[in-house]
Amino acid sequence: MRDLIISIVVRAQNGVHRLRDEEQAQTLTEYALIIAVIAIGLIAALFFLRGQLVGFFSKAGSSAQNA
Repeated sequence: MRDLIISIVVRAQNGVHRLRDEEQAQTLTEYALIIAVIAIGLIAALFFLRGQLVGFFSKAGSSAQNA
């Protein structure tokens, strides 16, 4: 009985150490942060360039209507 309990405890400890050493979740978090920074940069760029974008799409739309 004692050997069974020791075996279960050792397996649990090995599982905890394996999960602790796994770096997949850390990589996923880093990628999420990079994507968030890029998204914030794109939103800021669209905010500051909105006047030029409206003019560009207006020209494109009117030239498509004339064609």
